[in-house]
Amino acid sequence: MQILGFPESELQAKALAEALRKPFDLIDLHRFPDGETRLRLPGGLSDRLVFYRSLDRPNDKLIELLLAVKSAREQGSKHLTLVAPYLCYMRQDSAFQPGEAVSQRIIGDFLASMFD
Repeated sequence: MQILGFPESELQAKALAEALRKPFDLIDLHRFPDGETRLRLPGGLSDRLVFYRSLDRPNDKLIELLLAVKSAREQGSKHLTLVAPYLCYMRQDSAFQPGEAVSQRIIGDFLASMFD
């Protein structure tokens, strides 16, 4: 098992890795002027990964998480877990007005499709 963290939560992810006595690696992010992100995973990924990321201010973070998870699977990782101290879009659990998105269900399904 290997713990992967994002730059804004590096300290917390390292603390989790130390508590579990597992290796930690940092995901490298570069933001282009137009807001796109280039993401690079460390080499030699384990079959079992734990991604640590708080999903506050979630819009960019969700895209980066998608890039990381899909890339990890392409590199052969088989079992992926998310540790998210804050889980975004969970407050909208019903449509209170016609046409409102039920974000809890949508984002919950999205995350469940990526992680084991």
